[in-house]
Amino acid sequence: MAKENFEIGDKEKHLLTVDVSIFWKKIKIELDDEKLVDKGHFTPGPEQFTFDVGTDEKHKVEVSAGGFSPTKVLVDGKEVEGTKG
Repeated sequence: MAKENFEIGDKEKHLLTVDVSIFWKKIKIELDDEKLVDKGHFTPGPEQFTFDVGTDEKHKVEVSAGGFSPTKVLVDGKEVEGTKG
C-alpha cells in the first residue's frame, strides 16, 4: 500500500492519512486516526473525496486517490505535500 500523511491546519493541527493499494484495490483515509473512508476501488482512475476539517480553524480538504494516479490533497484549494508513512 502507498501510505502518505498530510498535516492540515496552522494552529489547530490535524493528521490526514491516505492509504491506497492498487494490488488489494482499496482506499483508506483517516483523520487523526479516525476512519473516514475504507472502500474497494476497482476503476483505473482516481476517486474524489471532500471533507470539512477543524472546529475553530476550518478547512475544506479535497482528496484525489486511487487507480494509477498519484494521491493529491488540496486544502482550501491549495495542493499540500505529503510524507511517506
